[in-house]
Amino acid sequence: MAQQLVEFVSGETGYNMIVCDTDGVIIGDSSRERFGVRHDGSVRIMRGESDSVAISREDAERSDGRMREGYNIVIKVDGERIGTFGIGGPLATVKPIAKIASAVIAARIKEVRHLALISEVAGQISSTVARTVAAIENIYAGSEELNLANMNATKAVAATVVNIQDTNQMLDFILDVADMTSLLGLNAAIIAAQAGQHGRGFSVVAEEIRKLGKKSSASVDKITGILEQIQSGIAEVSAISEKTAVISEKQFLATQQIARDIADIKESVDKLALMAQNES
Repeated sequence: MAQQLVEFVSGETGYNMIVCDTDGVIIGDSSRERFGVRHDGSVRIMRGESDSVAISREDAERSDGRMREGYNIVIKVDGERIGTFGIGGPLATVKPIAKIASAVIAARIKEVRHLALISEVAGQISSTVARTVAAIENIYAGSEELNLANMNATKAVAATVVNIQDTNQMLDFILDVADMTSLLGLNAAIIAAQAGQHGRGFSVVAEEIRKLGKKSSASVDKITGILEQIQSGIAEVSAISEKTAVISEKQFLATQQIARDIADIKESVDKLALMAQNES
């Protein structure tokens, strides 16, 4: 940047000029003859002895060629001495040029530093956003699985309700059979009583048939009560499952939107970082 600046300004003004670094070493030279040479005036400026060094024509003549007429000035960025700018020629002419060039270099370096900071911060944000995107994608995948699980659970509950209804029909059939068995036992007992001594053995069988009918009927009543409790519990589970499914669907859609928004932010940050790199 120093070499580009001195070549440009020298081409426009016709004066030779240099830029020195923090050690007073020439890093930009319009004549391309003194790269790497330590400049005494620049060294004094960088030590803080002064902000500028002016060499008059008289001073140059008294130096027997060791010095040239010209002006050297400090380059400061945010109060920090980062180098010097020097230009050879009549002081009245080159002094304003040196001040302008120093200010231009300082502004450009400050801009480069800001762009580097923007690039660094953008890179950090991009990395953070990338990790956030990965985390959101995991949450998104988990929400999708949860949503699917809720749908399957709802289907399973519905299927269980159907099965319970089928079971109730079977229990109704068993209850009918139990009633018929009890009636059959009662009829058998009547017939056994009519048979007198000959029907005594058959009377025992009839009594057992009646007991079986009563036990079957009682068992059906217990099973029916249990199934009613199960059905009530399933109804509550079904209601909760439906609410959970709605919440899960909303969460799934919200996570999906967040993932898209963060991806857009990452793309914008990456563009900002690339612009900063190109400008610097």
